[in-house]
Amino acid sequence: MSKHKKQNTGYEELAEDQLAEAEEAACENEPQTPAKTEEPDYRDQYVRLYAEFDNYRKRTEREKAALIAYGKKDFALKMLPMYEVLLRQQKTLQEGSEQDPKALQDGMRMILTELNKAFAAEGIQKMDVLGKPYNPENQEVVATLPAPADKDGLVIDEVKMGFMMNGQVLRPASVVVGQTTKEN
Repeated sequence: MSKHKKQNTGYEELAEDQLAEAEEAACENEPQTPAKTEEPDYRDQYVRLYAEFDNYRKRTEREKAALIAYGKKDFALKMLPMYEVLLRQQKTLQEGSEQDPKALQDGMRMILTELNKAFAAEGIQKMDVLGKPYNPENQEVVATLPAPADKDGLVIDEVKMGFMMNGQVLRPASVVVGQTTKEN
């Protein structure tokens, strides 16, 4: 068997050599043409990229709308306890001919407690501005009043409360600032 393999191997090599020579002869007789390179289809790439971007835009719009809806839902869930307390207080006032000041105070205290919980959960806090120097970054002056020299530039009154949310101004405080007169 090994003798037959050797003979087959010799024939295979001879056949390969003849095939290679035939290909060379064919190539010499044919004029040389450069290999055709495939040009990229820019229009197809553009259409695909445009479609991908359009899908991305639509997906982000849907996600944005879902986040806004979730935020509204979260806000509503935090406000519902306060609404219920207000409704109970209104019902109590309508039913009772005698208004009990203690019941009103308790209702107001419960509402404020619920509001403070909701605000704390969102990182909202009231600004403490009374008796402190005027700060234009988080306060707006609505009026100035004559004041002694020791109260010059200090907030004398708070017309509208200011609030911060996570360290940023949510609503600036409207304040009255003391100002010394030049005659003093």
